Amino acid sequence: MTKPSLALALALALLAPARPASAADEPERVVMKLDDFLRLYEANKALATAEKAPRDHAIASARYQGEVLVAEGDPTSAVFTAKMRIENLKKDGWARVPILPATVALQSAKIGNAEAAVVIENDYYTLITKQQGAFDLSLSFAAGITTTAGKSNVGFELVPSGATSVSLAVPVADDLDFTVPGAKLKSDKVEGGKRIVEATLPATGSLVIEWQREIPEAAKQQSRVYAEVYTLVSLGEGLLRATASVSYTILFAGQSELRLKVPKGMTILSVTGNGIRDWKLEGEELKVALNYAAEGSYSLAVELEQVIGEGSKKIAAPIVVPQGVERAKGYVGVESRGNLEISAGEVKGATTVDVRSLPAAILGITSQPVLLGYKYLGADAQVPLEVAEHEDIDVLVTILDQIRARTMWTPEGRRITSVRYQIRNNRRQFLRVALPAGAELWSVSVGGRAVQPAKAGDGRVMIPLLRSQTSGGSLAAFNVELVYVESGEKTSEAGRGTFKAELPRADAPSTYVAWTVYSPTGTKVKKRSFDGSLRQVRYLSDPIPENDVYAIETMTPQVAQQGGAQADDGSLGEGAVPVPVSLPLQGKATNFEKLLALDEALSVEFRYKGLKL
Repeated sequence: MTKPSLALALALALLAPARPASAADEPERVVMKLDDFLRLYEANKALATAEKAPRDHAIASARYQGEVLVAEGDPTSAVFTAKMRIENLKKDGWARVPILPATVALQSAKIGNAEAAVVIENDYYTLITKQQGAFDLSLSFAAGITTTAGKSNVGFELVPSGATSVSLAVPVADDLDFTVPGAKLKSDKVEGGKRIVEATLPATGSLVIEWQREIPEAAKQQSRVYAEVYTLVSLGEGLLRATASVSYTILFAGQSELRLKVPKGMTILSVTGNGIRDWKLEGEELKVALNYAAEGSYSLAVELEQVIGEGSKKIAAPIVVPQGVERAKGYVGVESRGNLEISAGEVKGATTVDVRSLPAAILGITSQPVLLGYKYLGADAQVPLEVAEHEDIDVLVTILDQIRARTMWTPEGRRITSVRYQIRNNRRQFLRVALPAGAELWSVSVGGRAVQPAKAGDGRVMIPLLRSQTSGGSLAAFNVELVYVESGEKTSEAGRGTFKAELPRADAPSTYVAWTVYSPTGTKVKKRSFDGSLRQVRYLSDPIPENDVYAIETMTPQVAQQGGAQADDGSLGEGAVPVPVSLPLQGKATNFEKLLALDEALSVEFRYKGLKL
C-alpha cells in the first residue's frame, strides 16, 4: 500500500464508529461528512501525482564583478565578487552544487550572513546545502593574471547557469583595448580613472578577458596595397570585350573600398568579388564598396565592353588601373573572335612577351588562341592594336561521305533503284535531289525514319535533314535513303540490248560513290562495252571503312528523339506517313565506283546479250 493510500485508510478508520461485538460478521462501514471526504480525496490525489525534479539544483543566474590589482604598474591578480541565484530542487536531504573551479582562490562563500559549507569535489568548489527553495550565494575569490608581450588576460571555467554576465575594472590611465572571446554583448567605459569592460556570455564555457594598451588612430600604421591585373581582350562581331582580374595584396590594415580607373568609353557589364556591397562608376573611376575591411589576398573581376563597329581600325587595349596602391603590374592577352587580323602598334610602358608565358588567369579563361601578349609595370601602359577585318568565305556545311546505290532491272525495261546517302550535316535544312527524267519516287527515309519530302520550284526533291550530333569531336553521320522506279527500253527478242541509267544528282559533294547493278539471271554483260562517269570494278574498294565513320544507328535515343521532335513539329514533312520500300535483289551483279563526285552526272552504260525472254 502506498503512503497516500495508507493515510486515507487511517483517516477513515479514525472517523469510523466503534462496532459492537455482536456485529462482528457485518461489513465494515465508515460514515463521514461529504466535505471531509472530498478534502481527504484531494490531498491523496496531490500526493499521488507529484513528480520528482529532473535534477537536484539549478543556477538561475551568475554575475561576476572583478577588479584588477596593480603593483608597481603591472597587474598581479584580479579579485572577484560573484552573486549566484541557486534553487535547491530536492524536497528533502542535501544538495551538492558546483560553484567555482579549483583553479581560483576562494575567499568566502555566504548564504545571507551565514557562512556556507563548501568542499572541493572533482576539481570544483562544491556547495553542500539542504536549504529549500531559491536563495542567493555570495562569493569572493581571486584569479591569477598572465601578462605577455604587453597583453594581459585573466580567465577561469564557468559553471552552467541560466544567465551569465561579467564586469572587470582595470585601474590605469591609458586607453585599453578589451577582448572577451565568445561574448555576445560587450561594452567598455571609463569611471573614476578605471577602465571597465562589461560582457554577457553563453551559459557554459570559459571566461577569458584580455586587454592591452589601445593604439591611437593617428599612430596606427596605414595599409599598404599591391595589385596585379590580368586582362584578356577579345575582338570580334563589332565588339571589344575585356575581362580584367585584379589580385590585391593588402597589408597592415584592411580596405573596405577599392578604386580603379576605367578606360574612357568602356561599359562595365559586371563587377564580382567576395563581400561586395555596391559598386558605381563616377566618371572614369570605379568605386567598389565591401561589407568588410579586406586584408591579405583579395580578388576582383571586372567585365567591360565597347562597341567598335565593323571594318578595319586602330584601337587601344583597355587596361584598368588600380588607384591608391603602392605598386601595380599587369599582363594583357589579345584574342580574335572572328576573321580579324590583329597586329600590335607602337607599345609604350609595356613589353611584348610570348603568349605561352602569360598567367593562367588569362590563358585559363578562353578556348581561343591568344595572339598577342604583353606585361607592364606602373599605371602608364599603352597597348595600341591595329584591326583589319576580312570577308568570310563560305565553307562546306553538308557533305555526303558516300553514296551507295543498288539497281535491279527487268527485261521489260522496268528499273527499281535504292540510293543511300551517308551525310554529315551542320546546319542545312534540306538536301535537294534531282531525280532522273521520268523517275517515280516511292519512299524516302532519314535516319531510318520514313519522311514526307517536298517538291522545289525547279522540280527537285527536297528531303528534310537532321542536324548531326557531335561524336568524338566530329559530326556524326546519318543515312538518307530514297527508292524510285523508272521505265526503260524493253529487251529485244534477240536478248540483246543496252543498259543506260543515271543516279539522282544531289546538291552536296560526295567523297565516294558505289553503284551495283543487278541484271536478270542469264544476262551476259559485254566486258568492253562499259561507259559513263563511274568506273566498272570487279569488287568495290570501300575506301571509307565503317570504323572511320561516326554513323548514327537508326534506333539510338538521340536520333529517335531528334527525329521524333522534328517529325512532330513538321520539320520532317507533314501529311500521311510514307510506306518503306524494300528492294528485291537478284541476278548478276556489276559494280561501279567513283571517288570525289562533285556537281556532275553519275551515269553507267553497258551492252548485254543472252537474255532469254
